[in-house]
Amino acid sequence: MLLLALVAFPAWCDPHLLLNPSDCARMDRMANLHVWAKEVREQLLDDATDWPEPHVREFGLKEWALPKEGAGWSHDYVCPVHGVRLHQERGKNICPVDGKDYHGWPIDNVVYMQRNDDNARAARDLGIAYCLTGNTEYSGKVARIVNAYSDLYPTLPIHDNQNRRDTIRGARVMSQTLSEAKWIVPLVFGYDLVRDAMPQADRARFETKVLRNTAAVIAKYDAGTSNWQSWHNAALLAIGLELNDRALIDLAINGQSGFHFQLLHSITPDGPWIEGSWGYHFFALEPLLLTREMAVRADIPVPDAADLKAMLDAPLKCVFPDGTLPNFNDTGLVKLSSEAKYYEIGYRIFQDPQYLNVLDDQPRGLEALLWGTDVLPSASPPKLESGLLASAGMATLRNPDNDHTIAIKFGPHAGGHGHFDKLTFISYAGGAHLAVDPGTQAYGAKSHTTWDKMTVAHNTLIVDETTQSPATGKLLDWQVLPGATEIRVSSGPAYANVGFERTMVQTDGYALDLLTAHATDGKPHLLDWVYHNFGTATSALPWAPFAGFPQVNGYQHLTSNKSAEPNADWSITFNQPKENVRMSMLRSAGTTVVTGYGLGPNLRVPVPYVMARRKSSDTTFAAIYESYSGAPSLRAFHQTGQQTYVIEMPKYTDQLSFTGGKFTFTRSRSR
Repeated sequence: MLLLALVAFPAWCDPHLLLNPSDCARMDRMANLHVWAKEVREQLLDDATDWPEPHVREFGLKEWALPKEGAGWSHDYVCPVHGVRLHQERGKNICPVDGKDYHGWPIDNVVYMQRNDDNARAARDLGIAYCLTGNTEYSGKVARIVNAYSDLYPTLPIHDNQNRRDTIRGARVMSQTLSEAKWIVPLVFGYDLVRDAMPQADRARFETKVLRNTAAVIAKYDAGTSNWQSWHNAALLAIGLELNDRALIDLAINGQSGFHFQLLHSITPDGPWIEGSWGYHFFALEPLLLTREMAVRADIPVPDAADLKAMLDAPLKCVFPDGTLPNFNDTGLVKLSSEAKYYEIGYRIFQDPQYLNVLDDQPRGLEALLWGTDVLPSASPPKLESGLLASAGMATLRNPDNDHTIAIKFGPHAGGHGHFDKLTFISYAGGAHLAVDPGTQAYGAKSHTTWDKMTVAHNTLIVDETTQSPATGKLLDWQVLPGATEIRVSSGPAYANVGFERTMVQTDGYALDLLTAHATDGKPHLLDWVYHNFGTATSALPWAPFAGFPQVNGYQHLTSNKSAEPNADWSITFNQPKENVRMSMLRSAGTTVVTGYGLGPNLRVPVPYVMARRKSSDTTFAAIYESYSGAPSLRAFHQTGQQTYVIEMPKYTDQLSFTGGKFTFTRSRSR
């Protein structure tokens, strides 16, 4: 391993995008002082020395080469039979269900996308290795990648995710302008780091055939308020700075949908990204931070960074005790620790100590070496308290006595990445996820549109076996009291003829859930209250087979269905190894209870559900959820007045009143 003792920025490297003449000395100083930084640098140099062998092995190639045709869409990398994501195994595309190896369009072309992304990352890392060492082996490898794309790029037709030619969203190397932008940013970064070591003719060829052509491909599509445009802007700024093209720079920063526009219009006032998905939140934050970094280093004025700080702050208000974020809309359960690189940069910029909780006990990586802080102070434990993001339409209900947490969603629909699930919620307690949201499958999977987005897949209300319309809900009440947090929200125009409200109260021992539906047309409607929970469902109700569901709107995915007609209050228990949930509902005449299985975040693991069905014009579904690891404690749950509920536990009795829309909570200790 080459030991470095650099004290100034090396003469062989004069970058101007994301590193400046003080960075190399700083990185060297950090590596000499801190074990983690030394290990990151050594790993970077080891990988640079080994390249391209890891690339060749990973993709099952005989030798390194670029794909000879344009790439496909990542969401098409699914088994055409089972809908699950495939696994890349040295040139094989393996279905985890039956082990079959799939090839042809679009699956092989998704692998081309992976190879192109890997090449761009390699160019970036090789360029950093060159700047750290001056070793021309590394700059030569970057030149090899760059020159190969100079040959290939102009020959590739513009194509989109469906392989249609010359569409506005199509690209050359990739199949959409978003992916093209995400690919070019690290490639430009790597080129910027070695360009002075390349012959002038090769530089001119790359800048003309790749950079200018890529800018033209990306700039033709203005994506407005979207994560696409944030990546477009980062790519256009990188290319503009590299070419000293003032028009591209201005387009990226001040254009109709430029950086300024994104900060003003694509981030909610509370901080979450407008698409209501934590996966896309961080996906959009990355190019915004990159754009800011490039602009600051180029002495380009940028707006106040408060919006970017709000994006870093918002997830901290919504995180579950295990460090995951709710998988609402098109996202999985994002692990906040996996986004630590953004908090490394955020802490350097804002010096906010709450970011240290994300970084605590996490290995520090390349971003920390490039743009982080030498030494991080010790983190203070975060406070367990309820949080509301009113504009984004998210609330997190917590209490300080245990890890019982509820996340409820009521805000804007979130466009193409939104799900039709107004007033849904998910929960966590006892170290386990309880109430389930399906999140999202790959968009190429059929179940993404037939289940993930459908209302019946979520913990909310379905009217007449249809699915909700795009709607924005409304916050009606929010109170954080000693011992209880209460929220009341309305659905907005989710259904044309039925409006509904949901009130939830979370305490240290249970959660009360009141869902009230009202038909604005005065007619009775079929109302399906549905709840999905991980585990195995059991109930003492007298079940009989049920075959009354339609085969549309997500209902076709409900299986092993059975029903009962309760003539009293009833309950169902969901058992898991860590934590159980008993859901109890007050009796209402004409209720049919249905249970069975739906799809879950993992298509290979079905998730039980329970549904309460009523034909009514006005009704309230009154339920209580008690989570426990040993035995349940709830002794009684009943309604004593039109808007008053009493919950009896062994050590206390709670009275919850909603008279006149005002919530009051009283706890009486048992003697």
